[in-house]
Amino acid sequence: MPPKNNVNPELDPVITDPANRICADCDAKAPRWASVNLGILVCIDCSGAHRNLGTHISVVKSVTLDKWQPKWIATVSRIGNEASNGFFESRMDSSEKPREGDSLEKKAAFIKKKYEMKAYTPRNKPSPSELLAQGRDPDAYSRGGGGRDRSDSDDR
Repeated sequence: MPPKNNVNPELDPVITDPANRICADCDAKAPRWASVNLGILVCIDCSGAHRNLGTHISVVKSVTLDKWQPKWIATVSRIGNEASNGFFESRMDSSEKPREGDSLEKKAAFIKKKYEMKAYTPRNKPSPSELLAQGRDPDAYSRGGGGRDRSDSDDR
């Protein structure tokens, strides 16, 4: 079980969620960084690649070192790794995803392709963070939902 978060105790349920106990981008265990606007948890290696994307794409904060704004807590709580990957990896072959031990360069190239180029996303569909901003279900693309787009559905 991950240690309790003394800086942001509101994040304890988020970091103990099984889907969030691995990095959204390389499956490393116990990620302690987050892209607070994308609503995901990532490892320290992937956090560097996210920082390099620029804050217009990914805003990176430490789960344990930075004091989080309520909006960031709400975003990561509502989206999480499963819903985000359901969208950003919906058209990706699983062999393309880097692993924990892969080079920083391989991880950075994948992250750029995934979030900046949106190479694996459904065409002409809003991302989970865009859905959340519109007051809609950000979990519309989660794998738990069978991969179907529920963003316009009433079954929320």
